Amino acid sequence: NVTNMYQMFFGMSSLTNLELGESNFNTSNVTSMKSMFNGMSSLESLDLGNNFNTSNVTTMQSIFSFMSLLRSLDLGSNFDTSNVTHMQSMFYGMSSLTSLDLGSSFDTSNVTNMAQMFRDASSLTSLDFSLVNFDTSKVTTMFTMFNGMSSITSLNLGDSFDTSNVTNNGS
Repeated sequence: NVTNMYQMFFGMSSLTNLELGESNFNTSNVTSMKSMFNGMSSLESLDLGNNFNTSNVTTMQSIFSFMSLLRSLDLGSNFDTSNVTHMQSMFYGMSSLTSLDLGSSFDTSNVTNMAQMFRDASSLTSLDFSLVNFDTSKVTTMFTMFNGMSSITSLNLGDSFDTSNVTNNGS
């Protein structure tokens, strides 16, 4: 019956491994995952598994921020973001991340805020949004979205990168 997992694992800076995949960790009623894993700076392995249901989540602001040792993140096929409106700072400060698999259910069609979404993901060399629904038509805020991605050599924004409603792109 839990609906809010705000800062659930926030700041657990000594934890190196977190496996939620084989547990009864039911997230089907959760609407907020804001800062859920934020600041887990020593985490080297995160297994969300197939039961990590995000279909009712509306905010994922800073969910994975500052997980600075995590090298690979696979969101899997059940990481449904179709109801999410806030992705601000979602992957901010993931400075060791070299592999990001958004999964087949990554959908940004209702997102309005993508500010700092990939900021300082400085080891990521490529991002390909062509295989997911990376629709930015409702986004109004994108400031410093890709700032600090110093190793990026390939960026495929897909066919739905629309900035016509962006009103806050920083200064």
